Amino acid sequence: MLAAVQPDLRPDQVQAQLLLAALLTVVADRGRSLAGMPELEVSAADAAHRAWLTDLFANAAERAQATVAGEPVFGWNDRSAGAPVATADGERWLRLVVEQQAWAGGEFWTGNGDANVITGVAKPRVLEHCDWTEGPWAVRAELMTQVHGTPCSPTPDVRAPIDLPSAWWSELTSSLAALATVATERVHLRQADVTRRLEVFFGDRAGDPTVSRWTAAHADLHWANLLAPHCVLVDWEGWGLAPAGYDAACLYVHTLLEPASADKVHAELVEHLDTRDGLLAQLYATTRLLQRVDHGDYPGLAIPLHHNVNRVIAQLTDDAH
Repeated sequence: MLAAVQPDLRPDQVQAQLLLAALLTVVADRGRSLAGMPELEVSAADAAHRAWLTDLFANAAERAQATVAGEPVFGWNDRSAGAPVATADGERWLRLVVEQQAWAGGEFWTGNGDANVITGVAKPRVLEHCDWTEGPWAVRAELMTQVHGTPCSPTPDVRAPIDLPSAWWSELTSSLAALATVATERVHLRQADVTRRLEVFFGDRAGDPTVSRWTAAHADLHWANLLAPHCVLVDWEGWGLAPAGYDAACLYVHTLLEPASADKVHAELVEHLDTRDGLLAQLYATTRLLQRVDHGDYPGLAIPLHHNVNRVIAQLTDDAH
C-alpha cells in the first residue's frame, strides 16, 4: 500500500529544495521561466531538481512496497517522473508528479485516477495513489498497471516519418470512438475558452466559433503520449469535455513538420478533422502550440501551423456559404 507518511528530509534534500526554490520560477501554463539566468545556474537548477525528483521517486517506491526496475523517465519540464517497478502482484508502473501546493488539486491533479471510469480505450489504470507534501510542494504518487510499448516519438511532435501498421490506426480510432461515448462532468475546454482564443489569434476570420458537439477527450494527444506497437494512450491528467475531434486535431497539428505523416493522420482521422467542430478544434489546438513556439518550444513549427490555419479557415469559409 502507498502509505501517507511524511518523512524527515535529509540535509541534501533540503539543499536541493532551497536551490530549486531560488532558481525555479513556475509561471503560466505550468511552465518555468529561467530567462536571463546564466546557463550554469540553469543547469544547476535542473540537476538539483532531477536529483530531488529521483529521491522522491525512491521514497514513493518504498511506500508502495515496490522495487524500481528501470531508470526514471522525466516528463515535461521535469514536473513528473515514472518508471517500471516490481511488486508482489507483478509488474507495475509508478508515476510521481510534483506541483506547488497552491496549484495542486482539482481535476488536473486527479485526472489519471478519474480516467479509471473509461472503458474500451487502451490505457493504464491507477491501482492506488498517495499524496503528501515536501516543503512548498505537493506530491502525488500513482501506482498503475503496466502497459507495454514505447512512445511513438521521444517528443510530442515528430521530426521523422511515422510508420505504423494499419492495425495500430484501427486501435487508435477504436479508442477515440469509445472515449467519445464516455459521460463525464470533467471539463477540459468551455465555449468561452474557444471563443476568446480564436478571436485573439484569428479575429473574425474563422466566422462563428460556436462548437456544436462536445465529447470526452484525452486532451493532450500527441506522439509522446501514444505507444507502439499496440496503440496505447497514456497521461490522462487533463482529460475531459472538449470540442468533438479535439484529440484528432491535437495529433494532427503535432505532425505538421512531417507532411507525409500529417497526410496519413488526416486520412485516418478525416471523420474527426473535417467536421466543422474538428476544424474549430484544429484552430484552438494551433493556438496552444503557437504559444509554446513563442516560448522557444517546437522550433520550425510556426510556419506549417500558419499554413494549416489558412487551409482550415478557407474550408470553414467555404462551408459557411
